[in-house]
Amino acid sequence: MGQYDFSYELPENFQEQLIRHCQLNECSDIAQRLARCTLDYEDVGLAFYAGLKGDNWDKKALDFTIGGSENDTSYLKLKRKTLESIIHKLLRPSKTGFLLRNIDFIIEDSDFEVVLPDEQGETFETLSRDIHDALNKNEPTLVLDRLHTYSTKYLREICQKHEIGIADSSGNHYALHSLVGSLAKYYKTNKMFKSDFAEQALKMSISTFEKYNDIRNTKSYAHDNDVLDKAEAAYAISIVTATLTFISKIEEDNSEDWESFF
Repeated sequence: MGQYDFSYELPENFQEQLIRHCQLNECSDIAQRLARCTLDYEDVGLAFYAGLKGDNWDKKALDFTIGGSENDTSYLKLKRKTLESIIHKLLRPSKTGFLLRNIDFIIEDSDFEVVLPDEQGETFETLSRDIHDALNKNEPTLVLDRLHTYSTKYLREICQKHEIGIADSSGNHYALHSLVGSLAKYYKTNKMFKSDFAEQALKMSISTFEKYNDIRNTKSYAHDNDVLDKAEAAYAISIVTATLTFISKIEEDNSEDWESFF
């Protein structure tokens, strides 16, 4: 194949294709972390002279750089071989003329980061991506509505797993703070707390989520509102996500305890 048969153009929306490929091939953890990272590349010239041996005299080598939080980049670095294989496949060398030479990982400072439970499903992945994209742009006010939707969906699924009602007899769904209250009661009854502090803290979060309902309705872009300022929006987000992470950890720990019982 001659030099001018290659397009020397990266496939369109390459990062989105990479994330989607991971989602469809049971690499959802990689996909979620890639969605929170930046992906850049550099054309380092003819592949043979860039150190890639073989019949590559008219192909070009690319170096990729993945930037993100220390947690995300460390995880992706451990998955380097998997990433290399997927990127090489998506590059379509026979069409583009591009070959992967190397992947570098850099830690990018962020003014504000949150951790969300690693839930499966397209809705969770879309919401998580929207939340992290907004935070990466330092726009926490854009997160308030999306995080409320994420929290509601997540807590409903946890309640349903424990056969806790999520709606009244008329089919009206319980508010976010009611779901938290039901879970707090369930955890106490089933002795799932490891300390009095954790029990009390989750109980106190009921009123916090009730206020968060109000923020979503009157201080977010869910409606035509005067939105919360960045500092208070970031504070609200940090508290809500910390509580969701705590609930996720309770579920994870007690699931392991239950499995070890058998």
